[in-house]
Amino acid sequence: MRVATDIGGTFTDVVTLDGNSIQGWKVLSTPKFPDRAVTETIRSLSGISSFSHGTTVATNAVLERKGAKVAFVTTKGFKDLLYIARQQRPRLYDFDCARSRPVVSRDLCFEVPERLAPDGTVLLPLSQPDAAALADQILKAGAQAAAICLLFSYKNPAHEILLEKEFRNRGIPVSRSSEIIPEFREFERASTTSINAFVQPVVETYISKVRKAIRNVGGPPDYDIMKSGGGVTASAEVYPVEMLLSGPAGGVSGALLLGRRMKRKDLITFDMGGTSADFSAIVDHTPLRTEEGEIDGLPIRIPILDITTIGAGGGSIAWIDKGGALRVGPQSAGSDPGPACYNRGGKLPTVTDANLLCGLLDPKSFSGTGITLKPDKAELAFQSLAKSANLSVEETIIGVRAVVNANMLRGIRRTTVEKGIDARACTLLAFGGAGPLHAAELAKELGIKEVLIPPMAGMFSALGILLSDVRLDFGETFIAEWNTKTQQEVDRILNRFKERALRSLARQGLDHEDTHFKAVLDLRYEGQSFHLPVPYSQADVVESFHQTFKKRYGYSLRQGPYIEVVTVRLSAVISRDEIALPQVESTETRQPTGKRKILLSSGWETIPVYTRGHLWSSFHDQGPLVIEDEGCTVFVPPGCEVSMEENSCLKIEVR
Repeated sequence: MRVATDIGGTFTDVVTLDGNSIQGWKVLSTPKFPDRAVTETIRSLSGISSFSHGTTVATNAVLERKGAKVAFVTTKGFKDLLYIARQQRPRLYDFDCARSRPVVSRDLCFEVPERLAPDGTVLLPLSQPDAAALADQILKAGAQAAAICLLFSYKNPAHEILLEKEFRNRGIPVSRSSEIIPEFREFERASTTSINAFVQPVVETYISKVRKAIRNVGGPPDYDIMKSGGGVTASAEVYPVEMLLSGPAGGVSGALLLGRRMKRKDLITFDMGGTSADFSAIVDHTPLRTEEGEIDGLPIRIPILDITTIGAGGGSIAWIDKGGALRVGPQSAGSDPGPACYNRGGKLPTVTDANLLCGLLDPKSFSGTGITLKPDKAELAFQSLAKSANLSVEETIIGVRAVVNANMLRGIRRTTVEKGIDARACTLLAFGGAGPLHAAELAKELGIKEVLIPPMAGMFSALGILLSDVRLDFGETFIAEWNTKTQQEVDRILNRFKERALRSLARQGLDHEDTHFKAVLDLRYEGQSFHLPVPYSQADVVESFHQTFKKRYGYSLRQGPYIEVVTVRLSAVISRDEIALPQVESTETRQPTGKRKILLSSGWETIPVYTRGHLWSSFHDQGPLVIEDEGCTVFVPPGCEVSMEENSCLKIEVR
């Protein structure tokens, strides 16, 4: 049996594949003990042949600053690198804005006497006695891990390797920048390496507990981790920093697979859970990726899916600001205590409370979670909010839903319009515990004509993790004018990457004959400080770059400066065997399973309620209506039509 789990801020989603049978369910997350929800789930299963996992443990360690005591080591003269950072401000005209605090304290930043030239030539050699003395100093300071980031070490790692050897001889865990991120821009490289060192002990402890739980039920010796850039890799082969955004990546991977099966090449993914909403774009069957991520204001340079995350989930708290305006989020009630209607001690009104009070949620069967919702508790929370807003309870409920929808509209526009993508030409693919409740309303505002709700939508990120390809990513800075000599050097770098990939796959017990390689070059015009990724083949790289540049910026410089390669990248991918998604079962009852009143902007209205498991292949109806599913609820607003499509997808036509 194959098993996949995805830990969210409120729920942990579980999906299993046993033969041709796919099952999914939700359990409450355990934020205070991150591994508990997963390990308890594992103990309840038997016959596990493979286990894949998306986790927020690394993310939470950074957000809460609960990681290792890290020593940062750099070239003499650059001790304050992490604290000087870049000079951008989150708000341009705010001279008092608070900057994110590095994960390394100032007193644990160390210098070492060495220097390399930009091409890697040694200008000042690092002596072994100096390296040993620094290792002793760091050990005496009580550091639990070390992050090494020397100037230009991506061109020549010899000095970093010497330091690593001395540190490891003293039992100090090491994160070496020339291994983790051999790329230019020393601040981003230093930040990424420091974060890796900071979360490494936390992640290793977590991985060890999960690995032990799997072995105790007779499972495999290792398991797969979902990476921020999409794809899974054995936990023994992944860097902790690659796990920072692993949860949202699962949904995008699932959307990519479903889009191919449904012949929808341009998708906007919308994953709304209990704590946040995540958006991404898939253009021509290719998810947008970037190497310039950020977590809590700190830059990370790793391959990641280009996902926009905002604090808008079912648990997002509604409140009144100093000006008397109604706001929603980014604060969340999470799973403990959770929304007021959970009856677990929460007193504050949330989006889930609003959806319950307006009739969209069934209090007796809440999305397959086993939780019985308490409308009276939600009512009390909204009475207090309505009084503060000087509105009726009904007006406040409608207002909360309108505000959270407006927040999410901005998130979708950031994902599409700001990147030159016409949202109206895309299909909105909605999943997560709350996504299908809001998707059609968002599509209507954006002019999107079609919404797809996939099978197992409430657990779709976990399903995406289960179906994800095995993926390895490599990158190395190599700055040179593009010409025949440069191309030969690029090919040598790519061959080196392929050898590393095959060794890693062999350690994971995977057949290298099934490996597909994809090379990408980061290119720019001479003199530019930014670059664009261009797929690399033996075809005309120059022409491909001109076309890519023009598509992004509206012009190209064919007669201008020469083209420069900046970074060489390679992905190694092994595709999973295709599996059949859950199919619609024939049913004799072709009627709604019930009716209930819901609150619309026009007032209360009685609408039909369907159960997704009882729908038939030719199902078609007009909104307003509700479809209850295991793990989520689908709302079809007035003026929209819903039908059952292939692959058990629900299609909502927005008018």
